[in-house]
Amino acid sequence: MNNKQIIIGAVVIFLVGAVGGNYFIKMLRQPPEPSADTQQLIGLRVPSYSLLGLDGVRERSEQWLGKVQVINFWATWCPPCKREIPALIELQQDYANHNLQVIGIALDDVEPVRAYAQEMSINYPVLVGDSDAIEVAEQLGNDMGVLPYTVVTDQAGNIRFIRYGEVDRETLEAEIRKLI
Repeated sequence: MNNKQIIIGAVVIFLVGAVGGNYFIKMLRQPPEPSADTQQLIGLRVPSYSLLGLDGVRERSEQWLGKVQVINFWATWCPPCKREIPALIELQQDYANHNLQVIGIALDDVEPVRAYAQEMSINYPVLVGDSDAIEVAEQLGNDMGVLPYTVVTDQAGNIRFIRYGEVDRETLEAEIRKLI
């Protein structure tokens, strides 16, 4: 390989990286809208799932029927996920007496999640999984593998709101108020 080929290769790699990096940054700033397939889940019942809690006990989704649920998929390595958690803690505190249940589902290893949950004093159930949690996220419409990913259900367990990427407290609170 001569110097000209090396330079051309480096320029191509740089351009591909720049374009890909810009796309990634745009995804963080403005996550995609849910796909048509995902939007079709609005009004449908959340499929039954079972995942491990931080205490090692398997938790079943049916235990939260009768409550408005905010199901938030996140990971400790995800900065936008971590930015959402204080608002989720506040919502759980402020609306617990109004039949709200926030549920965190971490796509991560148990130990870092447990440590972060303790550090943040998370006041809602945190479930952990890898492929099984990814499967639940996909069943709930996350066909793009985006984190964070949030689903709000009504008290009957029907999906009413879906958001790829970071969601602010005001948006969630508006959705919750429609359902309580």
